[in-house]
Amino acid sequence: MKYRTGPVAALTTLTSIIMLALAACGGASPPAGIPPAVVTPTTAPPTAEVQPTETPQPAATAQPSATPTPTESPAPTPQTVTLAATAELAEQLRAAPENPAAYRWKVIVEDDPAAAMADGRAQLAVVQGEAGPVVREEPLAFAVPFTTNWELIGAADAEAILANGHSLVQVIPWSAMTPVNKALRVDGQHPTDPDYPYRQTWSLSAAPGYEDAAKALAPALTEALAPLPTIRLAAVGDVNFDRSPAYIMQTTGDLSYPLSLVKPVFDQADYTIANLETSLGDVGEPAAKRYPFRSPPESAQALALGSVDLVSLANNHALDYGPEALLQGIDLLHAAGVATVGGGANEEAAYAPHVADINGLRVAFLGYVHVPIEASTNFDTQSWTAKADAPGLAWADPARVSADVAAIRPDVDLVVVILHSGYEYIEEPSEEQVAAAHAAIDAGADLVVGHHAHILQGIHRYNSGVIVYGLGNFLFNIDGPPETTILNVWLDRNGVRQLELRPAIIQEHGQPRLAEFAEAGPILSRVYYLTTILNAANP
Repeated sequence: MKYRTGPVAALTTLTSIIMLALAACGGASPPAGIPPAVVTPTTAPPTAEVQPTETPQPAATAQPSATPTPTESPAPTPQTVTLAATAELAEQLRAAPENPAAYRWKVIVEDDPAAAMADGRAQLAVVQGEAGPVVREEPLAFAVPFTTNWELIGAADAEAILANGHSLVQVIPWSAMTPVNKALRVDGQHPTDPDYPYRQTWSLSAAPGYEDAAKALAPALTEALAPLPTIRLAAVGDVNFDRSPAYIMQTTGDLSYPLSLVKPVFDQADYTIANLETSLGDVGEPAAKRYPFRSPPESAQALALGSVDLVSLANNHALDYGPEALLQGIDLLHAAGVATVGGGANEEAAYAPHVADINGLRVAFLGYVHVPIEASTNFDTQSWTAKADAPGLAWADPARVSADVAAIRPDVDLVVVILHSGYEYIEEPSEEQVAAAHAAIDAGADLVVGHHAHILQGIHRYNSGVIVYGLGNFLFNIDGPPETTILNVWLDRNGVRQLELRPAIIQEHGQPRLAEFAEAGPILSRVYYLTTILNAANP
């Protein structure tokens, strides 16, 4: 603190004398820490003569006076209003955090929320249409049974169904979709596409006098009622670059060639998975088995260029050229940005899940193999099972599958199991295939995607999950049926919402392309037939 001197020097001197006199008489000293006044002479003449006046000294205190703490006024209690909503929306609202606004909602479930508000049982109602602030919007699906051989309609058909109904079509909110149904595409657009034109709007309607409450609560309600985030997963069967695809890539230098005709479908998905039915690299010696496959190192980059995000190595060809080739292939794939499951440098790595963050959802992928002993050579794929200190694959023992799924389930939103199992060229799932798939779903998996039979198999809705037993070959230069499919799956944190099959044909040199209209019908019919049998026999 600075003390001013100069024109008032005489006054300061007098004050100092008084303070000394008080001290001599036992008066109080200045509080500790305050320096004594210092008189500094000045050459500047005073502008006016100042007559000193005696200033009374405040009584000294041992401690500085405490500053009183202001008392906070209590926050006003939010006014509770009764909000009527349908059962589905009410469930979302009850799960929402407390609303900190001046109003708070109390939810009641009503089949007709507007009627509940009209008769005074509610002050606010979430209703269809635009009767107030819009708080929810979601697509409308033109839903038909999954095994119906009907995939798309035009806009005129959609308008007619909206106006007049249809005996086979249900017009339902996307959030009401289940794998029992599929959504017909409208002029090629799926309900989850950004420009899909058919949507349902919900708004917050208010009784007279409660308009301010509706306005205040609308932002929190909009957040609470937002549709769940959805992911679109694309899955295909066996991918093998050996033979013709490898030759074409290496002679032309075009690494995009093998998957170029189906890449647009993969690009539309949020994540694409496949089974890599080959060893990959340029090291190792062939195993003593009927068909040892090895794809060139460039194949890893070809997968990435084709928009494949993850491959399973758990199959009967991943170690066709030995453990060294397996590890080289994993390194090549990871360097290209392609994730792997089902195989690794040891047991821990082979059985480890790959967890991906997709559209705000954490999805765990696991890969397993369980195939019979090769009849012609007596080769047993189970001998490739990874050990604590040895490279290998994840064998699909049902108990191990169950334990792995149960272990990762609490940490993620969704679990997808990739299963290589069954009998080659047999449409009916094998007992081992069924046991492993059931174990996965029973432990908490949402989806099982299968392959190995080299042909298409049926789809089973089992308990709370879906098992796609066989997607057949996909990129494969091998003697066998050319018919295959791309599986599209839409999922949210509640599991599978919809399945869709995009038929494809494997061309002469192993390259897949989308099926023409005339080719697609028989492919779909066969899968739908097998699916109907599976679900009738195992409801």
